[in-house]
Amino acid sequence: MKVQKWFSFITALFLILVLSSAAIWARAFRLDILPDKGKNFGCKTCHISPNGGGAKNPFGSDYERIAIPAGDKYTNALAKLDSDGDGWTNEQEFSAVPVTNPGDANSHPPTPKAVVSKGKKYISWGSIKK
Repeated sequence: MKVQKWFSFITALFLILVLSSAAIWARAFRLDILPDKGKNFGCKTCHISPNGGGAKNPFGSDYERIAIPAGDKYTNALAKLDSDGDGWTNEQEFSAVPVTNPGDANSHPPTPKAVVSKGKKYISWGSIKK
């Protein structure tokens, strides 16, 4: 009976190590694919939890639907979507200064403002990286 308990313990420990290392590898791999390499929001770029795993935000769902079938690539189709429905494409959010989260509707580039200079009216959105 002691041997069976020992074997069960070793098996459980092995499974925990294998599953946790796979999750860490997948997370790092996918963050490197993103335009900002995950530097700005980490796991929250795709997940609701800052630790990753579990439920995905709208960008994470779109990534799963588009990028994973494309071979885990950040595609033009994904860039052109407005995953979080805030009026800004994912590409615009990753290009904004500062970068905004394409999976969070409350995180978006500044709203355009009318500016009058020397009698002329201009629209300003803030800075966008090229």
